[in-house]
Amino acid sequence: DYVPVSGKKERIVVLGVGWGAAAFLKGIDASKFDVTVISPRNFFLFTPMLAGSAVGTVEYRSITEPVRTINSKANYLEATATAIDPKTNTVSCESVVCEGTSCTIEEFTVPYDKLLVTVGAQTNTFGIPGVREHCCFLKQVEDAQRIRNSIVNCFERANLPDLSDEERRATLTFAVIGAGPTGIEFASELRDFIESEG
Repeated sequence: DYVPVSGKKERIVVLGVGWGAAAFLKGIDASKFDVTVISPRNFFLFTPMLAGSAVGTVEYRSITEPVRTINSKANYLEATATAIDPKTNTVSCESVVCEGTSCTIEEFTVPYDKLLVTVGAQTNTFGIPGVREHCCFLKQVEDAQRIRNSIVNCFERANLPDLSDEERRATLTFAVIGAGPTGIEFASELRDFIESEG
């Protein structure tokens, strides 16, 4: 076991709660290290099932695991890391703190001896005009909820009695942008949903 000269436990800070962080947290003995997880999301998300949750095949709670369940001895801070200072071995963070209807942003720093950065990537639009402004992305639980609500709204709108067949077809026409694993899986789930509900 590594013990710093000070005699205190080695401080390990983990940024993010994606695949890398979850695997690390499951394997680390947090009784031997001072482990702190910093992320705005307090759960691990099993992203391959997001497409199924967007059409209701899978419920959201079935594809998430709370950070505190992954490793109950790790400390979790709900915050966003805004900067890393390797000279002082600190991470600058911001956290939104709400009391009643009033919210403030609190800034703080967290010291570390070792830092694990597992924050993931941003959604790529590949420069296609209009994608960012007009599409629903599928990367988070909130995205799947938004898509599910939009699909249900389209079906309810298509059921209105005064719509022509052409308007009904237009209302029930969906476009999937992107043919990566998420796009293909979602297109398949959407087709199954339409065939089973249609």
